[in-house]
Amino acid sequence: MMSPKSRAGERDIQHIDLIPGMPDDVAVDCLARVPHGAFRSMRRVCRGWKSTAAAPEFALARAEAGANEDLVYLLQFRNPAAGDDGPKVGEAPAYGVAMYNVTTGEWLRERAAPPMPMFAQCAAVGTRLAVMGGWDPETFEPVADVHVLDAATGVWRRGAPMRSARSFFACAEAGGKIYVAGGHDKMKNALKTAEAYDAVADGWDPLPDMSEERDECDGMATVAGDKFLAVSGYRTGRQGGFERDAEWFDPASREWRRLERVRAPPSAAHVVVRGRVWCIEGTAVMEWRGERRGWIEVGAYPPGLKAGTARAVAVSGGERVVVTGAIESGGHALWVFDVQSKNWTVVQPPSEFAGYVFSMASIRV
Repeated sequence: MMSPKSRAGERDIQHIDLIPGMPDDVAVDCLARVPHGAFRSMRRVCRGWKSTAAAPEFALARAEAGANEDLVYLLQFRNPAAGDDGPKVGEAPAYGVAMYNVTTGEWLRERAAPPMPMFAQCAAVGTRLAVMGGWDPETFEPVADVHVLDAATGVWRRGAPMRSARSFFACAEAGGKIYVAGGHDKMKNALKTAEAYDAVADGWDPLPDMSEERDECDGMATVAGDKFLAVSGYRTGRQGGFERDAEWFDPASREWRRLERVRAPPSAAHVVVRGRVWCIEGTAVMEWRGERRGWIEVGAYPPGLKAGTARAVAVSGGERVVVTGAIESGGHALWVFDVQSKNWTVVQPPSEFAGYVFSMASIRV
């Protein structure tokens, strides 16, 4: 029988330094500074580096080292300038996942991603990106498919499907879960069903129905970030007749509550910035200050952005807002808003990434 001293010696023999001759805590600090674009290569070096990069403590080490990077994932159509004969070998798919690194300015195509349904939508929780729903590209019927990317490891997996096939729905992360609500089914009937996804447990929780059908509604977290809000949308019998109200889900009581005074034209993009609800529409960036004060202007409208095409996410802990959409003069671009200076910076993407963006989400790694 092996003595405790022998077992301790065996552990010492089995231990392999992450970087030879360097204490592991110092080695982790070094690995934490590796750019996100090199993560996949770093994980292939050895098992120790792979397990270190996958550990929850690694994200904390990157934050402490000031090495965090803000990534915006874009579900977009292929740029028509690439031709109408469909994608060739090595080209972007008709509808796929791209990534813009706000920190470095780098653009990447998620070529390891599985084929995505058209009009699939995405939301992020932690370092996980969930791509959900959309249309089957052959039947054009809504699907319940879910694909999950761990941005920290670059690994895709098939997620548990939604309980209902749907497209053009509201979705957002709130309180550590991803919520989906509304949209329409294969008969183009507007839905009022909703469900919540736990990305860690890979399971869906069916929620009570909303009080109204809401097709093409907008999803976001409430001001506190712990409740889900489904904004606007329209009923089956009122195609294109967008409502000016909203509903938010209270997870404690498991009830939906209505908000009657919400300015939500179809052209608006909604985003929560530093605990405030922002609405980006045709004239300005507006902030909701409650029922008494209503909406106030907090910034100029993105220069050259075509109305009705905007999508928006907050990055850098709410220090910046990234907006994507069509340019009035033609093409597509990104606009980055600095919350402190209130200035817009226009980002012209490379041709491969200049297609229309239908959904977007942000992750910090």
